[in-house]
Amino acid sequence: MGLELALVYLALCLAAGIVGRNRRIGFWGFFFSSIIFTPAVGLLFLYFATPRKARPT
Repeated sequence: MGLELALVYLALCLAAGIVGRNRRIGFWGFFFSSIIFTPAVGLLFLYFATPRKARPT
């Protein structure tokens, strides 16, 4: 039971990182903030995060 719960927790953290990859702090920032706090708080950070500025071509 504990291993399954840990895998679900990490999968949710990974999902928060993937969704946040185009935001200001990027994949790793959202992934680690989700691990440190909780995936729900990581997604809340994601909601308030500003998108990354587009690079000029």
